[in-house]
Amino acid sequence: MTQPKQTSLIKKQFPAAALLASAILAVTVALTQAQSAAPDTPDLSRVEGIAYPSKQVVLNAPIDGKLTSILFEEGDTVRQGDLLAQMDDTEQRVIVQSARLQTESQAEVNRAKFALDEAVILLERATVTFQKDAASEWEVRRAQLQRDQADADLQIAKDRKILAAANLQLEEARLDRLRVLAPFDGEVIERNAEPGATLTRSDPVLAVASLDPLEAHINLPVSVFDQLQVGNVYQLDAGDPINATLPGKLKHVYRIIDTASETVRCVFTIDNPNATLIAGFPVRMHSLETIPGG
Repeated sequence: MTQPKQTSLIKKQFPAAALLASAILAVTVALTQAQSAAPDTPDLSRVEGIAYPSKQVVLNAPIDGKLTSILFEEGDTVRQGDLLAQMDDTEQRVIVQSARLQTESQAEVNRAKFALDEAVILLERATVTFQKDAASEWEVRRAQLQRDQADADLQIAKDRKILAAANLQLEEARLDRLRVLAPFDGEVIERNAEPGATLTRSDPVLAVASLDPLEAHINLPVSVFDQLQVGNVYQLDAGDPINATLPGKLKHVYRIIDTASETVRCVFTIDNPNATLIAGFPVRMHSLETIPGG
């Protein structure tokens, strides 16, 4: 029996099986054509990142010494430049006051001015006397030297006053270093010391974080690298406890591939006015489609 006759016989005896085979063949062909026509689209929902504070620092004791006060508790909001903690500055305040008195004092300069005025008068008198043949040339030259010396003493007094002003700035800077200031607007997230403790420069005092904006760090497949545009806004799916879709502005794409995972690290900023969102929640990129707001 020939092949066509066998096929015809199968169709007659098993019509349902023949139809199923034809359908499977058609679907297989369609899938093969679709795969060859369009590249694979990565499943971004399987890639998870974390939303971190945009800034976070640990503030250590500025010097070895005694901590006298901490003005903020954990959870308190701080502004850039706020005094957070104070080291013992009793001795340094005395040093600053002494330096300020030296800067403000005019006594040495005034005394040098008086000495110069007197030397000028003596020189003029010696010159007149010499012109009348009542004084020797040596007396005139000595008077000139005394005048020049007095002028130099006045300049030294003025220079000392300048140095005193510079020393005052130095001692005031040392006084300022005894204060722990907030480096940026944020929130105290950790308090590591208590007033009365003796600390070294390596001992932490407070930790401060900025929660506005937040930064979401997500390692995305390297295959989407060319589709990402810094400055564009994308939808991000936030996990527990946020459970919402948030706009995230692409801040930076690291141009280094993680060869182990074939991904690139991307950083998105999430506006967080009034710190309504807490940091640390998981986040995924919803899609590669951008949304208005960039």
